[in-house]
Amino acid sequence: MSAALLAAALALSTACAPASRAWITEVFYDAAGDDAGLEFVELANHGAAPVALAGARLEAGDGSAPDRWSVRWTGGPGDTVRPGARFVVGGARVAPPPDAVAALDLQNGPDAVRLVWPDGAIEVVGWGPHEFAGYACGAPAADAAPGLSLARVPDDADFGSNALDFRPFAPSPGRANRPARDAAAVRGALAARPARPAPGAPLALEARVWNAGAEPAAAGALRVAFAAAGEGSEWPLGEAAPAGALAPGDTARVALDAAAPPAGRWRLVARAALEGDAEPANDADSLALRVGAGPLEIVEIQFQPAAGEGEWIEVANPGPAPVEIAGWTLSDRGGTRGTVRSAAPGAAVPPGGLAVLAQDRAALLARFPALDSARVHAVMPWPALNNTNGPDGLADAAALAEPDGTPSDEAAYAAGTAAGGCTLERREDGWWPSPAPGGTPLAPPRIPAPLARRFECAPRRVAAGGAVRAGWDLPFPRARARIEAYDLTGRLVARLLPEMAVPARGEREVSLAGLPPGLYVLALVARAEDGATASGAAAVRIAGSAP
Repeated sequence: MSAALLAAALALSTACAPASRAWITEVFYDAAGDDAGLEFVELANHGAAPVALAGARLEAGDGSAPDRWSVRWTGGPGDTVRPGARFVVGGARVAPPPDAVAALDLQNGPDAVRLVWPDGAIEVVGWGPHEFAGYACGAPAADAAPGLSLARVPDDADFGSNALDFRPFAPSPGRANRPARDAAAVRGALAARPARPAPGAPLALEARVWNAGAEPAAAGALRVAFAAAGEGSEWPLGEAAPAGALAPGDTARVALDAAAPPAGRWRLVARAALEGDAEPANDADSLALRVGAGPLEIVEIQFQPAAGEGEWIEVANPGPAPVEIAGWTLSDRGGTRGTVRSAAPGAAVPPGGLAVLAQDRAALLARFPALDSARVHAVMPWPALNNTNGPDGLADAAALAEPDGTPSDEAAYAAGTAAGGCTLERREDGWWPSPAPGGTPLAPPRIPAPLARRFECAPRRVAAGGAVRAGWDLPFPRARARIEAYDLTGRLVARLLPEMAVPARGEREVSLAGLPPGLYVLALVARAEDGATASGAAAVRIAGSAP
């Protein structure tokens, strides 16, 4: 037997679709949301003669037990698939309307459908891992994500395995699964940095596109136009193209450096364009964009609680109108997103007011019993805030968004700038450690008053194992500083505060535990960003008999 004949024989012996019949070419079983009325199964006739569907049964399988099939639709006398045409069986909400309306009630997986012909021929399409035989031809196809269908690609593929023939695809009832030319946007890939730019500021845009057609797209043939859509208007941002040609099925990154549109809420849109595109419905990806200040801003971050109160974020309303807080979201840099559960229905942050978003509302109120509980709101699930810096020098970023997803504010921070238990507060010159133990929830930042001297400690006399409050007033806006203890001979006896970033004016509780009774000089050494230095000293006595 020749190699060609052997290959043909093997192909015939392992085919999944019966010869001279319509094939199952697409199955849509899991809509993004409510499935009712949206599920469909598409049949295609790749032959030269019409195929009658009278008596053919479309059955749904339940993979939780062996050989459990239920009839969902039976072909009538007039149901026929013309040569080269398609026949869609689906719910009443399928668009365009299906050729036959039926409630399919397909399982989301692992499950199957099969087409049973009057003469006993059967075609099975299964998806997801199956425990029992009979629910797939060869290996089952991969389970499709919500909103995607399982499509036979190419439409006439039959390699003897559902896993080889079917793949997740954009639903296309009644149309070719892979037309000759089709440029598609990868939904959910559109990104903008920064998330909340100032008007006219640099805005880095990135989208992903893929060649969903059967023909290659030459370099420069596929382009992506970026625009910001507002109420009744569109603000063009520019266009870009992938770096090279795209073979069928290839994806590519498309980036554009643009200038942000005017202040306000926008819908950022990336739209792929390719001459002869047969599926314009899958060309666009979109993203909510905020330009300028949002209704709420993050003003304090507790990412390293030390007293069991849990992490929390304080937000402020700088605007002239109250802002309802329910449904807002808080997310971290890793993508974990939690929703605000307001303390009471209709709870709002008043103009100029503050609110706290808490990981553990009860624990925070127990730690700060004087707080107004009506202004403390839970976030579920809580987006865990990292305490360790990554390769870029940042530990995490907290992002606040309106209920519709429009960004309102984002605050990135670095660990190591504040001691354990200390919060970071937003001030006019940036983010700085709070001098108040545990932070200042529902209160303005505690900014230390100017000191008469560069460095002061109080009290000047403490019991053994006690602590002093160290305050400083430096001649530059920010610095890195450390506090050390010396005895009267000038010998360094303890490093009380490791070097860390500090604001121009600040204070910190400094423990003297471990130092024996006696007289000590506490010294502050500070170094500015430009290398300038400043220092100060204060005497402190630890009560008791000196050794």
